[in-house]
Amino acid sequence: MTPAEVAAAAFPGSLDPEGSFVPVGSIVAAQQKFLKPALNGLYDRLEQGAYSELLEEYVKPALAHYVRYLLLPTIAAQVGTTGVVQPRSSSFGAASDKAVEAIRRRTRSDATALMQRLIEHIETLAADYPEYDPAKNVLNRVSTASGIVL
Repeated sequence: MTPAEVAAAAFPGSLDPEGSFVPVGSIVAAQQKFLKPALNGLYDRLEQGAYSELLEEYVKPALAHYVRYLLLPTIAAQVGTTGVVQPRSSSFGAASDKAVEAIRRRTRSDATALMQRLIEHIETLAADYPEYDPAKNVLNRVSTASGIVL
C-alpha cells in the first residue's frame, strides 16, 4: 500500500489525502509484524502481484488498520528536537493518554477482525491459495486476550 492508500483507508477525512504523515517504514513494519507471520508463503506471492482481488478486498483493509494502530502514538505525540510534544491549536486540544489508548485498542480489535476475515476467506478457499499453509499461520498457534498472549 502507498501512504495515500493508507490515509484514505485508515484515516478517512484526513486533511492530508496524500498521506505524507504515513511513513513507508510503518507500512513495511505492519506487513512484517502482522501479515507475513499469518500468510506465510502466500505473502510472497502477494508481493509478486498475484491475487489482486484478495489483496484489494481483504489484505489492504487489514493492513491499513494495522498501520493506523502503529501510528496512533506517533500522531498523538511527536518526537522532535525539543523532546516529545503534543500538537495543539486554538480549535483543537490534544487527546488524553487514556483516549488515545482506547482508540488504539479499538483499532487493534478492528484490524484483528479484518485479519480473521482474510484468514477465513483463504482457508475456506484453500485450493485457490496453495501457497498458504495454515500450520505455519501464527494466528492458528497463538491467541491473545486483552493483550495477554495465551
